[in-house]
Amino acid sequence: MHVPVRSLKFLKFAICLSALAACAQETPPDRLLPRITERKQYAEIVCSATVVETRTTGSPVRLQGKDRSRRIAVADVDHIFKGTLDRQRIEFKYYGYIPPKGVAEDVDILTANFRAGNRYIIFLKRMGSGLEVAVRPYQMEIAIAPSAPHNAGRNARTDVGLANELIYAIQSGITRFPSRYFDWTEELIGREAVIRVQPFLSSSDPEVRYGAAWWLSFRKLDATVMNELRQAAQNQDVQEGERSGAKDRLRDIAEGRYVPLNP
Repeated sequence: MHVPVRSLKFLKFAICLSALAACAQETPPDRLLPRITERKQYAEIVCSATVVETRTTGSPVRLQGKDRSRRIAVADVDHIFKGTLDRQRIEFKYYGYIPPKGVAEDVDILTANFRAGNRYIIFLKRMGSGLEVAVRPYQMEIAIAPSAPHNAGRNARTDVGLANELIYAIQSGITRFPSRYFDWTEELIGREAVIRVQPFLSSSDPEVRYGAAWWLSFRKLDATVMNELRQAAQNQDVQEGERSGAKDRLRDIAEGRYVPLNP
């Protein structure tokens, strides 16, 4: 069959464009990824693991206009949600914060900050024969409970499994300010997240109760949510910023702003 030269050139051009588009999709953007679905998209491997050791290696590297330390983390993997690993104990590269001269506190909320003894959801990519965090130098890891939830094995390799880890992290007291974990859960399992968040309205921690009420008030507003917002607005055990947030949210609701259409 004869194919015109023009058609062959067009076909080659289309193939090149397709290949370039695929590469663009696989290349992580040069920024912090707040959404867990983005972190998962740009990672070759997503796993839960306990970090057992971190160490500095080599000289600092310049990333995003700042000096970052080259670091290695050693971790014991307990579940894999995406990709494959040929061993349970892994090593991977990440890039740490170097405090400016005269600054003693080693804190940078945008930079990876693995700590030995802590368990995380970790997002990785392969670099040659080794592993590296999926997006450098930004923080990608998510702190979770010291042990896996009881249903972890049954839901491994699913978004439900990741959502279970996030919910269990809040139940285990990993964070007292759970709104971001709730958002990530919603990204993973959609409307079912509302059902998973509602029990936190009965938490013994007033900060967690407020976080659940504030989050739910945009999705399913009922008497229990309203009551918790009112209590948080007056509760001195809740931080001032959250008390103010509860008052603002109650004002918005009274004025009909950002009120959900409950199913």
